[in-house]
This record gives sequence, structure tokens and C-alpha cells, in this order.
Amino acid sequence: MRITTILVLVCIVSFLAVASLSPDKQSYIINRYGFSGQNLFTHPEVLLTSIFLHSSVNHLLSNILVLFFFGIALESEVGKKKTLLIFLLGAAVGDIFSLSFYFLGIYPWAMPSIGASAGVFAVIGAAMLIKPFDFSFYPYFLPIPLGLLGLIYAVYNAIGFVSGPSNISYIAHFGGLFLGLCFGFQYEGWRRGLKIILVMFVVMILIPYIWTAAGQFL
Repeated sequence: MRITTILVLVCIVSFLAVASLSPDKQSYIINRYGFSGQNLFTHPEVLLTSIFLHSSVNHLLSNILVLFFFGIALESEVGKKKTLLIFLLGAAVGDIFSLSFYFLGIYPWAMPSIGASAGVFAVIGAAMLIKPFDFSFYPYFLPIPLGLLGLIYAVYNAIGFVSGPSNISYIAHFGGLFLGLCFGFQYEGWRRGLKIILVMFVVMILIPYIWTAAGQFL
């Protein structure tokens, strides 16, 4: 079985297990096993446990669907071990990035952060450089190259970050993305990696014009 599939299944099983508990127990699990500045120094295992906790069905689905499409493509090229390593290291780097917000007081010291998003963004960052022309049908049900879709996610995350306070840890996403891109550049080389990003950026900029032109033609 692919490691991507296993990670998706672990996320689903963990979510269902927690969802079956009473609200008080759910709150305890999230506060005890979620990542926070406080938990990191008292229970460092939260670097791992927080990855597989999700706050809602939408939160879960948004992570596992992206992980599935990008993860399968990445795993087919680099294998199970490296895909797992990228995912877990990306999640850890995301936590380290978000730790700065705890120290600055932007996040309350004991506020838990949960979810696989940073690890998913690491997989996105690596896959968009290593398998840029593989196609995903998520989330628009249209065949979109992973390089372009990854860049769209990166831009969306940047917009969310500068938009102001949110319950989404965009800074953690940046940490995961940074780790994934570093691996992608190391694997593909800086020159090819930068060419891929440039091409996808140009395509992204041209999409509205192409869409408008196609609508006028039709």
C-alpha cells in the first residue's frame, strides 16, 4: 500500500475516533495532543500527534484530498520513505515557524494548533517541482498541472497570511512549503526548479485572459 494512502487513512481513522468521543473528551484530546508553545516543552510528542487531529470534516477533507493527489504523484517519483520524510519534516518545520508567533504573543501560549496542513504543503512544494506536469482533478474537477495548482495554493496562502488574523496557521503552511520547495530544488536543481515556477507563474497570470477570450469566442 502507498504511504500516501496510509497517511490519509490514519487521518481519517484519527478523526473518526476523536469525533466519537464526548465534547469534553474531544476538547481534552485537542488541548493535550495539539501543538502549542506550552505543549511543545511539556509534551514534545505533539509534533507528531497534532498532525493527525482535525477540527471538522471540511478541515479533514481539504487536507486529505490535496495530500492524496500531490502525494501519489510525489511518491511515484521519490518513493515511500522520502515522501513520508517530506511530510513529517514539513509538519515539524511548520510547527517551528508557528512557534515564532507563540513567542511574539500573536498566538496565545496554550492555544492548540492541529491538522496535517504543514505536512501537506511540504508535499505540495516538492511535487510541484518534481512532477509539475502531472494532472490533478481537485478541487475544480478539471485537469490542472500540479505545478500550477501548487503555485495557486502558495499564492492563496500568501494572501491569507497578509489579510490579517485568522484561525488558519498560514505561517505553518509557509514552513511546510519551504521544506518541500527545498527538497524539490535539491532534487531537480535550482535552474530547472526556477524555470518551472516561472512558467507556471506566467500561465497563472494568463489564465483570466485566456478564459475571457474563450468566453467571447464561444
